[in-house]
Amino acid sequence: MHTLETKGSGRMAEQARLLGIENDREITKETDSQFLFEYQRAVLLTLKDKGVLTEIQYQYAEEKLKKQLNIF
Repeated sequence: MHTLETKGSGRMAEQARLLGIENDREITKETDSQFLFEYQRAVLLTLKDKGVLTEIQYQYAEEKLKKQLNIF
């Protein structure tokens, strides 16, 4: 489990920082493919929302990611 702390209030930008990690373990394609898919999909969605990827590019990348991680 990761523990985050948020700092800042009002008009100041909020910042999160990692305070500690409990039960740390290696995340692999074999053991955590769904997590890896959701994590990488979030990055793709952010790129699409910021205009870096078009809808078609996003869909293509998501399909490749599904195949790579065997998510169907």
